[in-house]
Amino acid sequence: MDHGSKSDWEWVQKVQGGETESFEVLVQRHEKTIFNLLYRWLGDYHEAADTAQEVFLSAYRSIKSFRGESSFSTWIYRIAINQAKNRRKSLITSQQRRVPLEIADPEGDGDLVASIPHPGPNPAQAAEQQEIQDLVQKGLNGLESDDAMIILLHDLQDVSYEEIAKVLGIPLGTVKSRLHRARQALKIKLIPYYSKVQK
Repeated sequence: MDHGSKSDWEWVQKVQGGETESFEVLVQRHEKTIFNLLYRWLGDYHEAADTAQEVFLSAYRSIKSFRGESSFSTWIYRIAINQAKNRRKSLITSQQRRVPLEIADPEGDGDLVASIPHPGPNPAQAAEQQEIQDLVQKGLNGLESDDAMIILLHDLQDVSYEEIAKVLGIPLGTVKSRLHRARQALKIKLIPYYSKVQK
C-alpha cells in the first residue's frame, strides 16, 4: 500500500471510521518532527521519548474530535506543545536540562546567535560549543514559554510564521515580533561569551 498517496486528513478519516491501524501511518509521518521538538524543548532523550508517546496517545484518544479545520500537523503540534510545557515545568524545578541548539537566523537580525560555532574534532572546541549550548539553554529558560517555543518552531523546526500563528493561536504579527524579541534576549545572554573570545 502506498501510504504517501493519501493526505493526513484521509488517514484521519480512516481512523475515525474505525480503521484504528491507520493511525500508525500518522505516527510514522510525524513522530520524528514531534520527537525533535520535544527533545530540544526538554533536553533529555528519555523524557522526550516518553512525552512523544503521551502526545500520540492523547492524539489517538481525541482524534474523533478532530474536524480538519486546521492541518493534522498543526493539531499534533498543539498537543505536543501542551504536553511539553507541562513536562518541562517539573524538569526545570528538579534540575537544569541541556538542550543542543543551533539557532538559524535567515533574516539576519540575530547575528550573534547565528554565529554559534559548530563542534570540531578539537576537544577545546567541543568544550567551547558546550559552553555556548549551556548559555543558550539558560537564555531559553529565562524567556516566556511561548517566546522560547517560537524560536524552537521557527529556527529549529523550520515551521513557517503562518503555521506558528495557527499552532499558538496568536496573530501573525505577534509571532514575528516575539521571535525578534526572543532572539534579541538570547543575543544579550551570549554577549559575555563573545566579549571573552574577542579579547
